[in-house]
Amino acid sequence: MDESELLSFTMWFAITGIIMIVTGLSYKAYLGKKNDEIPSS
Repeated sequence: MDESELLSFTMWFAITGIIMIVTGLSYKAYLGKKNDEIPSS
């Protein structure tokens, strides 16, 4: 594997990770707003 492939793989890994984190936090916030009566731990 040459350097450009490694850089591309790392970039896509980072982008995917960031998208997953943002989606997870947004979903958590959505659930928190939807179920206001249930306290979040």
